[in-house]
Amino acid sequence: MRHQVKRTGVSQFLRDANSFVASSREAIERSAPHIYLSALPFAAKDSLVYKTFAPHCTGVVSIETLGIDRHGGQLVTILTGHEGAVNSVAYSPNGLFIASGSQDSTVRIWDIRTGEEATSPLRSGDGPVYSVAYSPHARHLAYGTEAGIVCVCSPLAKQEIPQRLSGHSEAVYSVIFSPDGLVLASASRDRTVRLWNPDAGQQISLLEGHTDFVLAVAFSPDGEILTSSSNDSTIRLWHRGENRSYRYLRCPDGSTNGLAISPDSMTLVSGSNDHLIRLWSMQDRKVVRILHGHSDLVQSVRFSPDGHFLVSAGDDASVRLWSVRDSEGDVHPILFDGHTDSVNFATFSPDGLYIASASDDMSIRIWDAKSDHSVGQPLHAHHGKVNSVVISAQGTLIVSGSDDRSVRVWGVLTGDLRLAPPLRHTHRVFSVAISPDGHIIASGSGDHAVWLWCAHTGAVIGKPLQGHKSSVDTLAFSSDGQWLASGSGDCTVCIWVVASRQASTVGPLYCCREVGGVAFSPNGRILAAGASKHIYLWHSKSGLSVCEPLQTYGENHSISFSLDGTKIASCGYAFKAYVWNVATGQCVLTLDGHNRSLNSVAFSPDGCLIGSGSSDRTIRLWTAETGAQVVTLYGHSECVTSIAFTPDGRSIVSCSNDETIRVWDIEAARSATSVNTRDLIAALSTTGLCNGWLLGPRDELLLWVPPDYRAHLSLPHNTLISRRRITINADAGVLHAGEDWTLCWQENVHIY
Repeated sequence: MRHQVKRTGVSQFLRDANSFVASSREAIERSAPHIYLSALPFAAKDSLVYKTFAPHCTGVVSIETLGIDRHGGQLVTILTGHEGAVNSVAYSPNGLFIASGSQDSTVRIWDIRTGEEATSPLRSGDGPVYSVAYSPHARHLAYGTEAGIVCVCSPLAKQEIPQRLSGHSEAVYSVIFSPDGLVLASASRDRTVRLWNPDAGQQISLLEGHTDFVLAVAFSPDGEILTSSSNDSTIRLWHRGENRSYRYLRCPDGSTNGLAISPDSMTLVSGSNDHLIRLWSMQDRKVVRILHGHSDLVQSVRFSPDGHFLVSAGDDASVRLWSVRDSEGDVHPILFDGHTDSVNFATFSPDGLYIASASDDMSIRIWDAKSDHSVGQPLHAHHGKVNSVVISAQGTLIVSGSDDRSVRVWGVLTGDLRLAPPLRHTHRVFSVAISPDGHIIASGSGDHAVWLWCAHTGAVIGKPLQGHKSSVDTLAFSSDGQWLASGSGDCTVCIWVVASRQASTVGPLYCCREVGGVAFSPNGRILAAGASKHIYLWHSKSGLSVCEPLQTYGENHSISFSLDGTKIASCGYAFKAYVWNVATGQCVLTLDGHNRSLNSVAFSPDGCLIGSGSSDRTIRLWTAETGAQVVTLYGHSECVTSIAFTPDGRSIVSCSNDETIRVWDIEAARSATSVNTRDLIAALSTTGLCNGWLLGPRDELLLWVPPDYRAHLSLPHNTLISRRRITINADAGVLHAGEDWTLCWQENVHIY
């Protein structure tokens, strides 16, 4: 063995093998044949593992990627053992150990060289552990607990009883040592920051001033300044030795979670609930840069030791690496995708070569932080949850609105971006609509306003329409394009005159709860709104009620009129969609098949089909006459938020929290409804993945797809609009699956 490791390429092979096993562990542990059938085809093409073994395999799938980094290319290993969400990780000063704190009320110390625990878990008697930190010289390990106790111990000492520092009255969310190791700072739900002498176990200072939970603390490199961030939307700066903050920074749009100061003390970085990362000048306390990329709240931010890079982690289950060496221009982060739940913390190793991340999925992942990896440039698409889609009456354009604060316009047939740059909002976009003539786009967002845009140029048309007191969650044009209706979280529906861009004399119309959907009848005479367990019907010209509100069975997220206007479909939390007779108010049809709440429902243009999109990640099509299920469409990896039929009824468009839009060929999907081992790829769109696996008729394992690829699979008869695209192709001939899987191996191979 000593002779082998000296040979050229062996060390690289071992690193690639480690990455291969870590990134495909889910498949390898479940089924050894899928080392060859699934894991190997998805391996990084430039890795020595792939180059060595792939030439000897036949009858397996091949993978093409666009706009995405290689699978597993930067994942080094996965540490598992916690029995609850992992809240925090910290490297030891020498980089050989990692400490982690978890909801399972333990602190675990891992040996990076072996991936095993270096000592028995430290059992917290004070509940879940929210934060861990090493002192600079590794003399101490500190952790903060749910009970408000800060514990300090020697990292690898056996059977040591931790020193318990009492003072906080509620949970401690963050602990950190000063650069000289003489001071330990803790931030708590009790709205205070406390400074401790870790050797003596005594409190030095109590820092008060925040008016809500304090979520994070960070020292400047010289230890003279302490910063703290809070749920009160402020960051406070404190001089060491003083118990009053000398400056505070106000962050718009919610709490600031993560916090760090650059090694040169020039820049402070914060991550917050509005999905943004802000870089502040420590000199003039102003925001100098904003980084867009996360699609959910940012939990953690950390600078690399040289200050050239930044790592962030968020509730969108991602870790992102940003280059901040240049002060201008857009930054396209490297995405470390693999966690299956919110990532609570990420940090660099002391040498800056690795990143450790902690997640609600109960794992710790170690990533290669080198920035010279080949990274596919993301395609032009949304980088946040897509909340709403509509199609122009001409059938040529798709309009979508997203959590990334943009409205985008696409071609229906090709999925190409038609307007660049996107139409930008300052808040998340919840709803979009397009006028019947295809000239005007309307969008509603968290800024409480309705915006109008030219569909051809993207120019804003006039001033935003103001009237709502909460987010605009749903929009609908009348069939003649004269009116625009908007529904809001403020429990009202407003009607706007499109030509004058003024509020109509009708309204606002009031509902009992937040408005989930609005729709005009095909002839424009009736305006409907769904709110809580009611569907309201008004005469659109007068605003008078057509009848008493229809009593429904649950929240109404979406409503849709039938072609003749005699029926209306609704859906919500009840896991079912319903069809109501407008004249009698009676339920005439129940669509039962989804296993989670429904978010969108729509009649097809000819009135023969009803489509529904659900949090169970599927779209289902039903006959409008009998309610029989026609087909289930699989492909989205998170909940489906909105659906719309094309005017010719041949396709249905869907969008999802997985940041993608899909255009489905209905007839093709209806024709492909069974799994065939000769056509595994076509089966993906009609059977879907079960925990990442495509299963055969007898539940046999046919194909495994890595978690970071599942949202971006390009499927047959399905146009995918996404920042990334993964295409799975079958080799010529029969794919080897099931009992004949060993036929995939052509000959013996010797390595090194």
